[in-house]
Amino acid sequence: MTPTARLLLMLLGSVSLAGTVHAQGFDMGKSGDQQIQVYSDNGIEWHSEDMRVIARGNAHAVRGDMTVNADTLTAHYRKGPKGDEIWRLDADGNVTIKSPNETATGAKAVYDLDKAVFVLKGAPSRLVTPTETFQASEQLEYWELKRMAVLRGDAVATQDGKTLKADVLTAHFKEKGAKTQAAKPAAAKPGATKSDGGSLEMQRADAYGHVALATSTETVTGDRGDYNAESGIATVSGSVKIIREGGNQLQGGYAHVNLNSGVSKLFAEAPGGAESGKRVQGVFIPHKKGDKDATEEAGTKGPPGFVGSVPGARR
Repeated sequence: MTPTARLLLMLLGSVSLAGTVHAQGFDMGKSGDQQIQVYSDNGIEWHSEDMRVIARGNAHAVRGDMTVNADTLTAHYRKGPKGDEIWRLDADGNVTIKSPNETATGAKAVYDLDKAVFVLKGAPSRLVTPTETFQASEQLEYWELKRMAVLRGDAVATQDGKTLKADVLTAHFKEKGAKTQAAKPAAAKPGATKSDGGSLEMQRADAYGHVALATSTETVTGDRGDYNAESGIATVSGSVKIIREGGNQLQGGYAHVNLNSGVSKLFAEAPGGAESGKRVQGVFIPHKKGDKDATEEAGTKGPPGFVGSVPGARR
């Protein structure tokens, strides 16, 4: 470590932010009375009038089990009741925000420690948990207190062979293994210095704009969607298409998809919607044997596919 980098570490040794301890995920913003230590390979700039310090070259900001790495880190600080305290970190170049079980990466990041929110930018910005991967081309936000990620621009979430795409995705998390109605996290214990481990697991996701839900056997597209990871139920609405292997298609206004059972239901409009007179339409492509149409093999003449429609069934 260079002498300048050691100087910064010594001066920031008294920096701390009070807050509650979270038992999982990213928690640099609210993780008890822990110091933030900053390291760098190529020295430090101290701008006392602007109340900021800049660490350059393989820079790290460490707090408990959390680390922010970047080519350049700028720490903004202020006077607090316990001395100088960092309230924001700006990271530029090859950014990695890492907890024991999750990793977020991007080209640039702003970590607001007061709000416990970080925003990653760059194509792509990624968030990886033990069970899911999230990616966005414009921006990825993570809200610590809400356990929520917001992805903007070509947003993609993948989980166990399932892919959800949209213009904007909002993912809500819980502690891995916790029940839906989990108790609120307990207040920080006196002298607590680190989180209790655990990891994030997606509980549900909401999708907006150019939605596409894909599995190994079918793709469901529409204008808006939501997915409950616990029940395996997804709903998609607005100009819905269900496309299955072989080219078979269903078109309607609302789809109810059970990803666990593989059963998809399509309706003309969402439950409770006004009667529109629209119909659900299906396009089915029969199987072929060699160069002959399957309908011909069965003795039935006809085109290689057929179009059928049914009244707008409602639940």
